[in-house]
Amino acid sequence: MRIAIVAPSVWYRIAPPHESKYGGAEKIVYWLCEKLVEWGNDVTLFATGDSKTSAKLVPTYPCSVLGQDNKNGQNGKNSVSWNDITDNLLSLRKALEVEEKFEVIHSHVYGDPLVTSSLNGSGVQVLSTIHNSMSAKDMGWGNIILYRYAKNRKHHRFVAISKSQTIHDDAGLPYKDIVHNGIDLSSYKTKRRLKRKNDTLLCLSRIDPQKGIEHAIDAAEKSGMKLIIAGRKHPGKEEEFFKDRIEPRLQKGVVEYAGEVSDKEKVKLLNATAGVIFPSLWREPFGLVPIEAGACSSPLVAFECGAIPEIVINGKTGFFVQPHNKYGKPNIKELVKAIKRIDEIEPKDCLDHIKNKFTADRMVKKYLNIYRELENKTGKFPIEFC
Repeated sequence: MRIAIVAPSVWYRIAPPHESKYGGAEKIVYWLCEKLVEWGNDVTLFATGDSKTSAKLVPTYPCSVLGQDNKNGQNGKNSVSWNDITDNLLSLRKALEVEEKFEVIHSHVYGDPLVTSSLNGSGVQVLSTIHNSMSAKDMGWGNIILYRYAKNRKHHRFVAISKSQTIHDDAGLPYKDIVHNGIDLSSYKTKRRLKRKNDTLLCLSRIDPQKGIEHAIDAAEKSGMKLIIAGRKHPGKEEEFFKDRIEPRLQKGVVEYAGEVSDKEKVKLLNATAGVIFPSLWREPFGLVPIEAGACSSPLVAFECGAIPEIVINGKTGFFVQPHNKYGKPNIKELVKAIKRIDEIEPKDCLDHIKNKFTADRMVKKYLNIYRELENKTGKFPIEFC
C-alpha cells in the first residue's frame, strides 16, 4: 500500500527515540513509519530534512526548530528560527502538491486544517490523527474555528487518541475511530537489571505549572519519599516558574532535578525508582509517560484526569485518585495514600498490561485497518489542490 505520513510539525525531527529527547507525537510517527515499512508498505514521510526513517523522506523544511542538539532554533547549530514554524504549512502543501499518487494520506499535523482544507474534494480522503487537546482553553478559539470548518469536509476523517479527548472537544469533531498510542517495548529495555530505589519516586514532566510538579513535591514529602524530577523547561514562563516555585524546594538527596534527559537516561530512571508520580491536573489527551512507566514495570500514581483511567488499571498497575478535595484544592492527601500502597503493585502486571494494550504493533494494526477501509472506499487517488 502506498501511504503518505505527514509529521506533526517542524519543532522536532522524526528519529529513533534514543536519538531524541522529547516529542511524544514524533515518537508515535517514527514507530508508525518503521512498522509500516517493515510490513511491506511503500511509505513516504513528509518531515524535516534532519529526520531519520526507513520510509522515503520528503523534507518539508531543511531542519527542525529543536535540532539534533535539542536547543532553541536561535541557538541550535542545526536549527531554524521559531519564526519559521508557520512556513512548515506552506512548504508541506507544496510538497504534497507535487507528489505522486497515494492510497492513503495520514496527517499528524498541528494546524492540520490549514493544509488539508484546501485539498480538492474529488475523492481525496485525508486521515487526521489529533494529538493535541481540542479544548478552546488549550487551542484558542481561532484554531477551534479552523477545525470546525474542516469537520464538515466530506473527505476528512478524524482519529482520536483517547475517549477523554473526544468528550472534551470544543470543535465537535466527528471522530470515527479511537486509536490509543502504542510504544515499541524494545526501546525500554536496559542492558543490565537495575536495582530499584524503593524510597524514591520519579516525576517525568515538562516544567509547566499545569503539570503539577509542585504537587509531586508535596506528596513525596508528606509520604516520606525522595523525588527525582526530570523534564525540559522552555525559556520564558517555564524557566521563571522553575526558578520561583521549584528550585527553592530542591534539596540534594531529597528532591532533585535531573534536568532534560535523553530517552536512554529516562529508561534508566524508570527502571531504578519505586514508581512514577504523574500529578497533572490538565486533561492530557494521551501522555506517553504512563505507558512508558508500565513498559519499565513501574507503577504509576496519578490524578484521575484526561486519559489516565483509560491507561491505568486502578489498584493493579497503579493508582489514580480524585484530583480535588472537598475544598477544591489539589488532593495531596489521596496522592499520599496511593504512594504508600505502591508496593502492592506487581511489576509484572504493569508490563503485561502494556504488552496487551499499548504496543506499537497493536497501534499500527489498527491504523492499517482504517487505511484499508479508506482504500476500499476510494481506490488510488492523486492529490490536487483547489
